[in-house]
Amino acid sequence: MKVTPIQDGFGAEISGVDLSKPIPDDTFEALHLAIDEAGVVMFQDQVLSDIDLVEFSQRLGPLEQPLKRDQYGGIDERVTMLANVDDDGNLIKLSDKHGIYMKGNLLWHSDSSFKPVPCTYSVLSAKEVPSEGGKTEFADLRACYDDWEGPYGDIEKEELEDLVCEHSIIYSRSLISGDIFSDQEKKEMSPQRQPLVRTHPRTGRKVYYVGSHCSHVEGWPVEKGRALVRELSGFCVRPDHIYSHRWKPNDLVIWDNRSVLHRGRTYDPTQRRIMHRATVGGDGPLL
Repeated sequence: MKVTPIQDGFGAEISGVDLSKPIPDDTFEALHLAIDEAGVVMFQDQVLSDIDLVEFSQRLGPLEQPLKRDQYGGIDERVTMLANVDDDGNLIKLSDKHGIYMKGNLLWHSDSSFKPVPCTYSVLSAKEVPSEGGKTEFADLRACYDDWEGPYGDIEKEELEDLVCEHSIIYSRSLISGDIFSDQEKKEMSPQRQPLVRTHPRTGRKVYYVGSHCSHVEGWPVEKGRALVRELSGFCVRPDHIYSHRWKPNDLVIWDNRSVLHRGRTYDPTQRRIMHRATVGGDGPLL
């Protein structure tokens, strides 16, 4: 196995390993350490079935159950299909219900931060990609925490450590898709409390746990809290701390939601884009 850094301390390409085959423990641990170090890693020429994707991903931890809106008629219900086609292979219009819902992926976010137990790793496998566009961008949250010196108004950096934020997919989707959830969905996906500063359990590095799902700061006036979230989120997505991945069929990318924000980019909606994702769940609530 070979690990080739993409940027200084952020992003890496891993080659010399077939993820569809059993991986020796020592090689897997080296791979896991590479993810810790880089935050996001990419592999080329990985032909994986849903079964392969699940078997590999769950070595990183138990898999998370996708939202009902993200499930599809595949082999394993723990696999999400991020695609502009339906289960019958027909293109979905941007104006359709699912197309409107999927617009939320264009916003910078950390997967599942709106759930009681946020996820850790996302493992995304490319099946079909458009000829242009459709990139996925990743921003280094660790550099954001390290570099942001503050203050924010009269709030010093050290005073952010104990703040708690409310995360909600209802809120984030309202920013780009409007009011698209039913009353029942809103009950099932109620806002969750998460720390503003999150510490990675394997590396000890801290991040500002922000992004589009992060609505406001608990105990602050809503707009003041949202202004702080916008300040930190904007600082996190500085161009020199972004890795932009241009997909090819059979690429596979793993990112650590405790270390990065990510977002999708637009592409020609008349071209097919099919991606399968497994998501590794967390160990428990952060608070």
